[in-house]
Amino acid sequence: MPAPHETPSAPPSATQSRQPAAWRYALLAGFVIQLLLVLFVTLIGLRQLDLATRNLETMADVQMRKQTYAKAMALTARQRTILIFMMSKTDDPFERDAQLMQFRQMGSEFVAARQGMLSMPLNPRESELIERQRQLIAEAQPIQEHIVDLIMEGSDRDVIDLVLKEAIPAQNAVQAIVTQLDAATQLGVIEASRQARAAQDLARRWMLWLSALALLIGGIVAVRVLRYTTRIGHERERLATHDTLTGLPNRMLFMDRLEQALARAARRNLMVGVIFIDLDRFKRVNDTLGHASGDQLIREVAQRLREASRAEDTVARLGGDEFVVVIGDAAGVNDILQVAEKMLAAIGQPYHIAGHELFSSCSIGISVFPNDGADSSMLLKHADTAMYHAKQHGRDRIHLYDPAMNAMAEERLQLETDLHYALARNEFQFHYQPQLDLESGRIVAVEALMRWNHPTRGLLAPGEFLDLLEAGGDILKVGRALLQEACREAVGWHAAGHAGLVVAINVSGKEFWHEALLANVQEALAESRLPASALQLELTEGIFMEDMHSAIERVRQLKALGVTIAVDDFGTGYSSLAHLKRFPLDALKIDRLFVRDLVNAPVNRALIASILALCEGLQLAPIAEGVEEPAQLDALRALGCRLVQGYLVSRPVPAADVQALLQRDWTDAFRRVAPTIG
Repeated sequence: MPAPHETPSAPPSATQSRQPAAWRYALLAGFVIQLLLVLFVTLIGLRQLDLATRNLETMADVQMRKQTYAKAMALTARQRTILIFMMSKTDDPFERDAQLMQFRQMGSEFVAARQGMLSMPLNPRESELIERQRQLIAEAQPIQEHIVDLIMEGSDRDVIDLVLKEAIPAQNAVQAIVTQLDAATQLGVIEASRQARAAQDLARRWMLWLSALALLIGGIVAVRVLRYTTRIGHERERLATHDTLTGLPNRMLFMDRLEQALARAARRNLMVGVIFIDLDRFKRVNDTLGHASGDQLIREVAQRLREASRAEDTVARLGGDEFVVVIGDAAGVNDILQVAEKMLAAIGQPYHIAGHELFSSCSIGISVFPNDGADSSMLLKHADTAMYHAKQHGRDRIHLYDPAMNAMAEERLQLETDLHYALARNEFQFHYQPQLDLESGRIVAVEALMRWNHPTRGLLAPGEFLDLLEAGGDILKVGRALLQEACREAVGWHAAGHAGLVVAINVSGKEFWHEALLANVQEALAESRLPASALQLELTEGIFMEDMHSAIERVRQLKALGVTIAVDDFGTGYSSLAHLKRFPLDALKIDRLFVRDLVNAPVNRALIASILALCEGLQLAPIAEGVEEPAQLDALRALGCRLVQGYLVSRPVPAADVQALLQRDWTDAFRRVAPTIG
């Protein structure tokens, strides 16, 4: 019964969802950084230039004013010297008064110029000269005032001599200092110009350094953005051609590789194999252990497929639990089969995931170029069809494509369509097959077997539709409805006087692992008021082996409800005695395969005898299935098996016919006869 194909598109990863936004943010950040750098450089440059200009203007103004004051002092000092000499030579009192007034005026101008100079910022040299000038003025001024007084009094005694020997030398000393001050202010102007040029040079250097820094950072940003866009381009290309979970080529790249292999094989007259692989019951892992464990299983399967394939082969993941492999340049079909067999064996090895030991298998379908198709789409379709055929015939096997499979696939598709309406139309029903106790001669249980009353094809057995029911997911709804129906029917038989009758119901792997199983069983028992001990759930060995730890816990939960548990088809699955003893079971159903050849095959008798001994040791009730001949019944009775089920007792019958079977006298029908075997 194949598990449903899980082909959900993987949700985009965090990396994928962030890439467009990260790309936009990277570009925006690059542009913003560039603009900020340009703005920063411009502002710094303008600020430095403005500062240099203001400094230059300030220094120029100060130095020019200082130079003006210095020249004014020099000029007035020189004029005073000339005026004092002229006054000593002038006899006209009016002219002398005019010269005196002019002399006084020049003195006032000198003082004003000197005060102006003192108000200016002075360098050490200028301050030194101003101080020296003050000292010389203090020495010269009394001399000048004494000479002026003598001149104004009209005294002729030694005035000219005093002018020449004392006044003019003292004034010349002041004049010399003023001249030095003038020279010092000129040097200040030159120094101010030099400082202004230095400030402008500094501003230019700042602009050059900042511009170079902006270019460097801009270059770094450009390189990073370029590298990022290149990496994103590669990642996008890889995402477009590879599976994000396993890193394997995806469908698009697989089809391209297949086309190349077909073209190469056509030129060289070789074969190409397309191997379609689908994991069996993969959804059970997701349902029980979670999607993270399912993803880990998918990754490990992908790794095993890579290791089992040849270097020149292409292993791809189509989605979900589906893989496909291209075997190119094959000389014959055997080359393709050898690779497929290696893959089947590799996947069948145990897995250790999330602290659990898991067993998985796969169904493999193979199509071959040019036998099964000439183009990639047809080959993939035929390989898929062959894979479904492998699932229908028991899973864990390899099937080569056969044209007859197409008709089966079309029939399957029609059945899938009809199944969608079967539950709504109440087309599913239970038929019941009795289990006979050979010692008491009573029917102690009936096994509920699902049937589909198809509107055109009649009554269909589970083998014709059960896998489709599981694949479509409707098995849960159908199983729940039929469980309730079987419990109601059992209550009716109890009321009719068969209180000890047990009804046994098969539980599929999908139902067993579903979270609603316990609730469904409780609901069916509560609504029908059937005693829990009258309900037996039959499980296959394969269910236990999927996840032994979880299976044991689930069986214990069911046992806590009061129901009994039986292992169906025992002997054909994967159970070992070491595993079997860990489960709280009540019964083992011996598979019909051992019963069929019981009379003529001593090995089968030995195997059944071993199973009966095992049941006795583990206190389990053995039930032999598929009893169809009296000789088989006698042999089982001789071996000590008391519970039998099969066509010899009764075929499965509708619920309405069960009452007649329960009332029948089975002691006369199966009288004990002497065994015909030793």
